[in-house]
Amino acid sequence: MSTISLPAISAGMARLLDETARPIELLDRKTGRRIAVAIDDAVHPEAYLPVFLISAEALWLELTGTGFDLDVRPTPASSLGYAVRAVRAGSFTVIMLCLIDVTLRLAEVEDALVLNHLIDFWGEAHGRISDVAPALQGAT
Repeated sequence: MSTISLPAISAGMARLLDETARPIELLDRKTGRRIAVAIDDAVHPEAYLPVFLISAEALWLELTGTGFDLDVRPTPASSLGYAVRAVRAGSFTVIMLCLIDVTLRLAEVEDALVLNHLIDFWGEAHGRISDVAPALQGAT
C-alpha cells in the first residue's frame, strides 16, 4: 500500500490557506479570545494538519464509505497532542479536493478560518453517517 506524501499535502494546504487571504485562528471557548495561527503551524503534521485531515476524511467517508487510513498518533509534545504520521489511502487529488471543500466551508462561517469549527464539521459528518447507516443496513 502506498502512502500520500505529507510534505506535498502540507505544501498544497499552505498554498490554499494563503490564497484564502483569511487569518487563521483558534478560539478559546472559555474566554472567547481568538489566537492567531501561522500558516506554517496550520499545515504542520505535528500541529494543526491532523484536524484538517480528519475533517476532510469525514467528508470523504460520508460520500464514499471509505476513509484515508490516517495514521494519527498521540504525541504529547505536539500542539494538539496528536500528530499525523501517514495518509495511506486515497489519492493526493481526492485528499486535496476534500481539504479544499472543508477550507471553503470554514471560510463561510466567520471572517477568519477558525480551526475549532473543523471539529464541528467532523461531528456533523459523522452524525449524518450514523443517521444513514441504519437505513442502508435495512436495504441490504
